[in-house]
Amino acid sequence: MPYLSWQEGNQLARHAVHEACQVGRDPLTCSVSHPGMAQLSRVHASIDRIGAIWWVRDLNSANGTLLNGVPLNPHQGNALQDGDELVMGDWKLTFTEGFPGLDGVTFAERVGDLFQEVRPEPAQAMVLIRGIELMQRSTEKLLAQVDSEAMVKGLLEESLRLLHGDRGFLVLKQKEGGWRTAHRVGDVQEGIGLSRTVLDYVAQERTAVLSNQPLADPRFGGVSLVELHRGSLLCAPITDEGEIHGALYLDRESEGRPFSRFDLAIFQAFVRLGSMALRQAMLNQRVLSQAEQQGELLRLRTECQRAADRHGQLLAAMAAPLRRVNSWATELPDVSGAAIRSQLEQLMTLLDHGSREEQLEDAPMAGHPLPILALQEDLARRWDSLLKFRKAQIRFSEPPTASIWMSGGPLVVALAGLVEPVLMQLAEGTVVTTRWDQERGTRVLRLSLPTGLQGPAPDPWTQRVLQDAGVRWHWADQALDLFFPDGPDAMPEEPPRPLLGLVSEELNLLGLFQTVAEAGNLWLHPLEQDPPPPPLPKFRFLVVDARGVRDLKGCIWAYRHHPSFATTPILVVRCTEDETPQLIEAGATDWLTEGFRWEALHHRLQVLRGHTELQQRALAAERLDSFRQMAGTLKHEINNPLAIISMQVEMLQRKYPEEVKLAKIGDMVERIRALVQVLQKMRETPTEGYADGSSILKLG
Repeated sequence: MPYLSWQEGNQLARHAVHEACQVGRDPLTCSVSHPGMAQLSRVHASIDRIGAIWWVRDLNSANGTLLNGVPLNPHQGNALQDGDELVMGDWKLTFTEGFPGLDGVTFAERVGDLFQEVRPEPAQAMVLIRGIELMQRSTEKLLAQVDSEAMVKGLLEESLRLLHGDRGFLVLKQKEGGWRTAHRVGDVQEGIGLSRTVLDYVAQERTAVLSNQPLADPRFGGVSLVELHRGSLLCAPITDEGEIHGALYLDRESEGRPFSRFDLAIFQAFVRLGSMALRQAMLNQRVLSQAEQQGELLRLRTECQRAADRHGQLLAAMAAPLRRVNSWATELPDVSGAAIRSQLEQLMTLLDHGSREEQLEDAPMAGHPLPILALQEDLARRWDSLLKFRKAQIRFSEPPTASIWMSGGPLVVALAGLVEPVLMQLAEGTVVTTRWDQERGTRVLRLSLPTGLQGPAPDPWTQRVLQDAGVRWHWADQALDLFFPDGPDAMPEEPPRPLLGLVSEELNLLGLFQTVAEAGNLWLHPLEQDPPPPPLPKFRFLVVDARGVRDLKGCIWAYRHHPSFATTPILVVRCTEDETPQLIEAGATDWLTEGFRWEALHHRLQVLRGHTELQQRALAAERLDSFRQMAGTLKHEINNPLAIISMQVEMLQRKYPEEVKLAKIGDMVERIRALVQVLQKMRETPTEGYADGSSILKLG
């Protein structure tokens, strides 16, 4: 940062030129002013930056402006360089690119490279050789580290050894401002560290600094410096691609051991090399992490391909026996043979569909309209042999002249897997009737069945095919309703994936968690350390990176007390064993320490999912049990006064048989008694499952 400086008596006054400013006599208008100097104009000159160059221009002042003894260009002004002198009347100012007035020995900064700081004397040649030798050894030790964390520690420890410091700090700059100590060595007391003003100055000026008298250094100040009772210090910024990410700080306790400009040059060069080595280590670690993820993904793909090949081989081996059984079934009697051949035909369809799924796993199914008449004829043909075998029959109603939307795939086979287990329960001579209805974009086929039959319980494959085809079913009052979409607009939308929340500031974790999310059929959703305001979508898991947040315990506590995450499992990764009690107390569900692998993370999320489902089932069972207990209590509490009322009404009817109102009261009593019987059924009736996994109490 450039400065303007001038003498005020025996003191050197300074002004940091952060932005364009004006120089003159008026303190209200000019950032740099001298009100008591009559030779100055009210607004004498201006200093502005054009690109990376600072320019000075005279603003038609009465006495003009001199730059190094030469008048300024009257039209465009002149460029300023380090050490230039400006004269405005009797006022002399000096322009410097760094802090002015440093003696270069007690206070120094902006030193050159090693070769520039060595004086042309024979003794200095040995100093340079010794300095290069020490720096080479330290750099070799530093480059031997491959882990970024070990590199951080090595950078500080080698710099202390190189320059014989008493203690040192390596601090990192935080995104929200301030500094965080990553590593420290030496006699470090808790609460007394290094001056924040030194760090802020180094970051602001982007230069390495030397101070052999920190308390008297004009560059620093503030409360934090008073706590720093050190003899001398060195501090240099850690930069990467022009951005300051941290700083390296060394000091000596004794005032009789000052640092030299050559020490600052060595320190500056070593920190530059360390910054590049640290960046290289972080890049290597990121590459290794990505390579490990790619290798894990390749391994999983290979395993999936092997499983798919074995699956295909198994399906191919099943095809030949099925064909032989089908050929033998042609010699069976008419009714039983037809039923067996119908089932074998369905098996062959399933086999063919499974073989095609191996080749076109993610291929979308093409949809087309299918006349209801064609669907009904196909179902009647498939169920005819089965019904004859059971000596039952089905009477189809007249189908409407309309179509349903056929999304593709073995829909008719899936319908058979849903309905035929129910038809197999029919007694001899049973007649099943059907009826077609229409409800809001769907066509409904209702099968009315006799009492005493168990409802359908389709297998997972049948459920998936029906769901993909947009077909819903409902079993109630001994009737099975099949809902078919009548067009593509009536097809249900694909249900959204549940979310996997990730709280971390390290981007290299996103690739790993993206793979885990895809394996668990989840969407990865990055989150900040502070929870977003409600309402939020439902999160199945929340993962918090212990090394990617500033306040780990506070972050977990905030999410656990957020209404959208009150019951969400919270998994903490990359934490230490010592932190786990505090994390559990803050609201974490589980944790993984540093160095976890893909399989461990995926397995831990599956365990948490199963644990959550068990908790939900236990809660639902507890609520249902409480409901049944409440129903039983209400039954007894209502029956007692109801019995008294019924008895009194009966006595009054005997005494006053002509009174009509007593008969109405008796009817109301019987109605209440029927409702009480419903409460009794609620207490005794078991639950009945539905296709979507829900359950109800079936009362009739």
